[in-house]
Amino acid sequence: MKRFFTSNLGGGLIISIILLIGCTKESLSPDEITDKFADGLPIRLSTSDYNGENTYYMLNDDEPSEVFFNTNERWFYTDQPLQLTVDDNLCFQLRFYSPRALPNVTVWAKIEGYEEEFKIFVFEKIMPFHQFRMELPFATQDITAATRSGKLIRIMANPHLTKENITLTAESDATYWKTLQAITCHWHIRFGRYNPNQTSWAYPLHACHAREGVAMALNMAYMYSSPEFAAELNGWGPLHSNANLTLINKETLLKQAIGHRGLVFGYTTGVMGLGGGETFGMHESVYFEQYPDDSSITETIFHEYAHCLGYGHAGNMTYEQTGPGWPSLCGKVYEELALAKKLPVYSRRFLHSRHSKTAYLPGGGYYRSSKYVIEDPELDEMDGGLARGNDFLDTDWGEIKDAPELSFRLDYNDAGVEQKNYMPRSVYVYGNKMYVTNDIRRGNFTWDVYDLSTGKPVHEKQFTKWTLPNGNEQKIGTPAEIIRTHDKIYLGGSNNMLFEFDAATYECTATLGLGFDAVGLAATNGTLYASRGIVRAFPEHDLAHGYMASSNDLGAHSNNTMTADFAGNVYQINYHSKKLVLIDPRHMRACKLNTGTELVFEASPLGAAWSPDGRLFVSFEGKETEEKFCEVNPKTGKIIKNLTTIGDIKLNNPAKCLIRHNTLFIIDRVGGLCLYAIPLSQLN
Repeated sequence: MKRFFTSNLGGGLIISIILLIGCTKESLSPDEITDKFADGLPIRLSTSDYNGENTYYMLNDDEPSEVFFNTNERWFYTDQPLQLTVDDNLCFQLRFYSPRALPNVTVWAKIEGYEEEFKIFVFEKIMPFHQFRMELPFATQDITAATRSGKLIRIMANPHLTKENITLTAESDATYWKTLQAITCHWHIRFGRYNPNQTSWAYPLHACHAREGVAMALNMAYMYSSPEFAAELNGWGPLHSNANLTLINKETLLKQAIGHRGLVFGYTTGVMGLGGGETFGMHESVYFEQYPDDSSITETIFHEYAHCLGYGHAGNMTYEQTGPGWPSLCGKVYEELALAKKLPVYSRRFLHSRHSKTAYLPGGGYYRSSKYVIEDPELDEMDGGLARGNDFLDTDWGEIKDAPELSFRLDYNDAGVEQKNYMPRSVYVYGNKMYVTNDIRRGNFTWDVYDLSTGKPVHEKQFTKWTLPNGNEQKIGTPAEIIRTHDKIYLGGSNNMLFEFDAATYECTATLGLGFDAVGLAATNGTLYASRGIVRAFPEHDLAHGYMASSNDLGAHSNNTMTADFAGNVYQINYHSKKLVLIDPRHMRACKLNTGTELVFEASPLGAAWSPDGRLFVSFEGKETEEKFCEVNPKTGKIIKNLTTIGDIKLNNPAKCLIRHNTLFIIDRVGGLCLYAIPLSQLN
C-alpha cells in the first residue's frame, strides 16, 4: 500500500494521522496491521512519492561546490553509505551515498522506554545519492506501530523527546544491500578543494568526479574486505617496500589497507594522481576509466593508495620497480570482481560520467571501446540498455499514412540543368519532400529538393554551396548519400564530413567528422548511421558529441551504401563482397557495432529497399547479370522475381532504391540517367 503525504525539505513535515482506537489482538501480521491501522506506522513510500519537498539528490551536476566541499554536508563512511539521522527538531533524514538504487528498505526505530523496535518506514526503492527528509510525529501525536515480534503498540506523544532518545536501523533483502554490508573498511570519505595556487591542484573537483569518487571508494573498500582479495594477496609474489627488496608482511599490509582512516577525493592536473595520508587526487580519466567495460585502467588508483598507506616509489608498491606488485595485484582483483558483478559499482553505465555537463572534456567520442561488455537488467532499467538510451529519439520514417502511389520519371529537365550535367546518385523521400543528389560532373555537383504534393516532382531548391556554422563557405564535394529524419537533412560524400541541414530553412547547422567519405547513410531507432567500409553510429539527440560506436572494416568501396527495413534493422550494402550485412547495435553504447545475418548474392548489389510488409528488393551491377533488379528472399538472398522490366520501364543500371508513399523510387544510372517513381502495386 502507498502512503501519501506532504512534506517540506527544509525540515517541516507535519503528518496528521487518525488512529483507530482499540485493539482486539496483541499480535497481528504485517498485512493485518496495514489493513486495520491504515493511518499508523509504517509510512510506505514508492518512487512516485518523492518530490521536491521531501527529496534532493546529492552531488548532482548543479550542486554548488561549496556544498560538496563542505565536510559537514557531504561525507560518509564506506561501511555506512546509508545514513539515517534525526535532528534536534525530530526531523528524520536519510542520505544514501551510492550510484546504485537500493530496493525494499525497511527502517526500524527504537525509543527509550519502549522494549522493542518498531517499523517506521518502508521504502520501495531508495534512489542513488538520495536525500530524504521528513518530520517525525512522536512529539505531538499518539501513534500506532508494529514491533519486530508483530505486536501492536501505542507510542504516546512526548514533547520532551529528543534525538538522543531515538535509534534507527535499516534492513533490506536486496542483493546490493548484502554487498554493502560485506564492507568492513570504515573509511571516512570527503571531497576536497586543494590549493588552487599549485599547478597540480589548479582545477577543482566537479560533481561528476565526486560521484565517481563515491563509486571508487565503495569498490575499493569492498575489494579489500573480500575473501577474494585476501586469497589473491596471499598467493601473489613478494611485495617490497624499497629497492633493497625488503619484504612486506602481507597480513599486516591487508590490515593497513582495511584500517586506513579515510580519503579526501580531489582533482589533479599535469599528473594522473597525488596521494598520501588521506589526500587522494585523481585526473578525470582515472575517475572515468576504472571499469572493465571502459578502459579498465586502475594503476593510478592503487599507486596513490599505496602512497596513502605510506609507501614510496621504490620497491613494487607504486611503480613496481622490483616486479609485479601492488597496482597489478589490486587491478587484477578489481577487474575480476567487477566482471563477476560483485563490486558495488561494477560498470560505467551506473554513472555515464562522460555525458555529464560538469566533465572537463565531455564527449570526444562517447566512450572508448571496451574489452568487455557488461549486460545487466538493472543497468538497462537505468539507462535504456546497451543498444540505445532513454534519451534516444523514436524512428522517423516521414511516411504519410495511406499515401497514394506515385508514378513519374525525373531527369535533367526537372532539375533545370543541361543533360550532360545530371545523373542522380541518391534519393530519399520524407513526407511530400524528395531529396536527390547529382554527381555526374565535378563543378556541377548538386543536391536538390522536390515537392511531391501534386503527385509529380516540382523542383524547389538546388544547392551547390552553403554557409557553415562557423561562417565559412562550403562548396559541395561529391554528393553520395542524402537522408532526412525528424527536422534534419543529412548529406554525405567527400570531405570526410557529414553535413547537417535544418529541414525547414536548409541552413547548415552542424558538421560531423567521419574519418572517411560517407557513401551510405541510414537512420532508425534514434540513431544515424554513416558508412563506407566502417559503419559509425551517431545518436540523433546528441550529434555534437560525435559517433557513439564503430564497426570493424567491412570492406570499403565507393559503391557501398546502406538501407533500413521498417522493423528498424539497418544494413550495409557491400558492393565488393556481394553482401547485404545486418548491423547489430546491441552493444552500441559500449562503442561496438557488430554484424549479424549476411545475405550473399551472385552479383554485386548497388541498392536495396524494404517494403513495409518485409519484402526485399535489390538492384545489381548490370554488367554482371541480366537480372538487374529483383525481389529476393529476405532470409536466403535467393532471387524470387526478376523485375528488371516493370511495365513499360526497362532498367539499364539500377542503383539506389527506396520504398515510400507505397511507391518504389529507383535511380537508373545508364542510358536515361533518371529517377523513376513506380507504384508498389506494379511489383506484385
